[in-house]
Amino acid sequence: MALFLPNNVAPLSSASTLKGSAEYSDAEYFTMPKDMTKRSVEVGYVQLADEQRTNPKEYLSTILKRTPKPKGRYAFSNVHIVGPDSSVESFEAEATIAAIQEGAKLLNKDSHLHRLSAAACKPTASSMEEYNAIFETASKALLEKADRASLLVFVGWEDVAMDAYAAFIGMLPFRGVQVALISRRQEYGDLMRFATRTGTFDLDGLNSARMGKFTVHSVFGALPSRTFQEPVRAWQPVDISSKVAEDADRVVHIPFKIGGLKLPMLTHNGQYTDALAGLADVLAVKYPKGYTPIVSCGETCDALGYGQDMLDALNQEDGLLFTHKSGETYKRYDNYGTKELFDTINAARSSTAPPVIIALGGGVNGNCIGLIAAMTNVDFVEVPTTPMHYNDAVTSAKKAFSLVVDDAILSKNILGAFYLPQLAFCVNECLLTISSANAYATVGESCKTMNMLGISNSAVGAKYFSNILGAEEFASDFTKILSEVGGFDALIEFIERPSTLRRKRAIIALGKRIAAMREAQKNTAQPSSSKENAALKRDRFFPSMPSLADSNSGSESSSSDSEEEEDSATMEMLIAERRELMNSFRKSFHALPVKQKDSILSFLTVINAEIVAAKAMFLAYSDPFEKYRALLFEYAHTLGHGVEAFANDLYLKARRLGVEVDPKALRLHGQCVGMAVLWAGEMSKELGELTGKGYTLHQSFPYLFNRNGGFSFQPLRDLCDELNVGSEEFCEKVLNVVRRDNKRGYCSCSDPKKSVDQLVACRPGKMLGSEDPNAEVRYLVEVDEEWQKAVLEKAFEGFFDRSADLVDGEIKFVQESCTNSSKGAYKYSTSSNGVASHIRAELLKSYAAEEM
Repeated sequence: MALFLPNNVAPLSSASTLKGSAEYSDAEYFTMPKDMTKRSVEVGYVQLADEQRTNPKEYLSTILKRTPKPKGRYAFSNVHIVGPDSSVESFEAEATIAAIQEGAKLLNKDSHLHRLSAAACKPTASSMEEYNAIFETASKALLEKADRASLLVFVGWEDVAMDAYAAFIGMLPFRGVQVALISRRQEYGDLMRFATRTGTFDLDGLNSARMGKFTVHSVFGALPSRTFQEPVRAWQPVDISSKVAEDADRVVHIPFKIGGLKLPMLTHNGQYTDALAGLADVLAVKYPKGYTPIVSCGETCDALGYGQDMLDALNQEDGLLFTHKSGETYKRYDNYGTKELFDTINAARSSTAPPVIIALGGGVNGNCIGLIAAMTNVDFVEVPTTPMHYNDAVTSAKKAFSLVVDDAILSKNILGAFYLPQLAFCVNECLLTISSANAYATVGESCKTMNMLGISNSAVGAKYFSNILGAEEFASDFTKILSEVGGFDALIEFIERPSTLRRKRAIIALGKRIAAMREAQKNTAQPSSSKENAALKRDRFFPSMPSLADSNSGSESSSSDSEEEEDSATMEMLIAERRELMNSFRKSFHALPVKQKDSILSFLTVINAEIVAAKAMFLAYSDPFEKYRALLFEYAHTLGHGVEAFANDLYLKARRLGVEVDPKALRLHGQCVGMAVLWAGEMSKELGELTGKGYTLHQSFPYLFNRNGGFSFQPLRDLCDELNVGSEEFCEKVLNVVRRDNKRGYCSCSDPKKSVDQLVACRPGKMLGSEDPNAEVRYLVEVDEEWQKAVLEKAFEGFFDRSADLVDGEIKFVQESCTNSSKGAYKYSTSSNGVASHIRAELLKSYAAEEM
């Protein structure tokens, strides 16, 4: 990508100028791997006889030695044993568990025993019992400090179908555990694929959507030792070539690769209904015999009618509108696993119309239902309605739940898997219904990206990122996002316009009424046959489909039938009314002055393209599983996750006490990251690693976008004061989450009061290094908890509640209390566009100085 320069600024040398140098001509930055699409899965079966249990030390030593270690580790730090419930009464399983526990004592290894639930161990276990057992066990292991350096030993018993639990429990600890399965199988069977007895949960290691990632690393048992290796099947996502060619004036293809695989990403800039029809067209090509769409969306997305519209547009014979609670507190397994969902998946599998999960909504929904797709081995498609979902969640193969206990977020995104969607299809008009919090969340993540990558397609940037394989293909001047601040301001103005808020409230109120009617129909319906059940499903979720008129034709009329028909007619009328209101809402955007509308569309286009490119720079070839160099994208997430969990806990407390939460106090994930960028910059400053102009430039990125206060702590502080939550409680709750951060386990800390984090040094685009090779490869450094607490205390007191201005040629950070319009105390000297231009010019000068 070409360098983007402000006016009157001398151009930087581009990365390509280094190709002729002896030092960098062979750098990984310029190296394009020949073929990463050919992957294979390897599983080693090791003979380990029951008789060897008489020597527990040697027995466990064999398991430890013959199970592959994670990269950078030469030994396992602890052992987590998973076994059957005691009600199974398996002598062999209990003898094996005892031998491993005794062996761990003799080898001075910490060991932890976790037992499956009694219900999950029964041959008659239901899908829900299997699902709950998988997540309960994995959660317990994480709470007992299982991490990347842990070995999970699954002890099987005579019912070898239960071996499948090993694959799923071992898959979920997101940053990874190594899994050893001790099986009593009498035949090797298929060691590349594990399915639970119900068939609901299916881990196919050869499915290319997993990119060769398989969670059973070794199998032990009575059979002769043998190694199994199979190639991963070819990646065949949705073919978008014809749609791009025939609709070039409205459809934009955003290039993206992960692990060498091309992931199709389309933005449809046409009218809403045309865009949905376009999606239906490409899916019809992928599934010519039909499919069963399972459209997953949260409460707001459902209320806006996006889910119903999607099902109607796809026009398949059967389907499910799967709605769930929204928000980070509900990013958990009990909110996404239901009997109805699993029954629909299993029924579709047995038909000619396979299930296809469609993640329609924000990034939380995409992450969570994507994990369900990974566990059930179902194709899925992402249809983002927020920029964060499109440019951040889609562009990561990781799909995860958080660890949530009693509504408290203990650790973010720590239970998950890697699984690719078949397609990402963004309907641009859906982005118009985002909240100002969504817009700030997008910018918050972008400020993180700009600070960590800077101008990576310059010669200076290429030198710093010379060890990123194939980076040249996607490297860019990511700081050009700053120049779109005018479009961001215009978007916030449109979102917070009273007429916009009024229209959106009316639509959501109507949508909630529709949802309540749908739920009432669902609860009162008692189908007496599978045929009636299918008709009911169509009636409930496809009320506008032509086939509805035929589903009850010829049946005798009754008062009950009449009531159902009346309810159905009312539902259709309300859905039609909602569609008209949504059309009016979209027209209000298109009625904006051309300059304002174009600036908004430019902001959305640039920020999506640049963040997608930033992710691809690392994920395309260098680190698709985000375990090494790509862990850099966790910058500002350590404290960001902590304050996000704290905020969600605060909202729950307010709800329980009947305290109304000001919408301005709502802080989404990306907003919390944006706030934490400022805190990380302050830590770097206090350490003497980021000073002077470098510090000013780093902090100016989020401050530039903060003229409307989306990154300010004050609204949260006001809520804290109302709920009697002080600074000490705030700091402790945030740090409790930090202590369970999902980056732990990558490298050892010298002190239990320290954690690992990432910090910028010198200027944006350069990270602080470490002498520990396991840390350095991930841009991780040790951070003292006291440093983190110090910046949290400053945040609580409003120290970072500032915005950027340009006064007499110098960047000035204005305290928010001074910009309060009711006090009339401050008027900005320079427009946000003017400030952005100055910031970029100063950053370019910093890069130019390093060229000399």
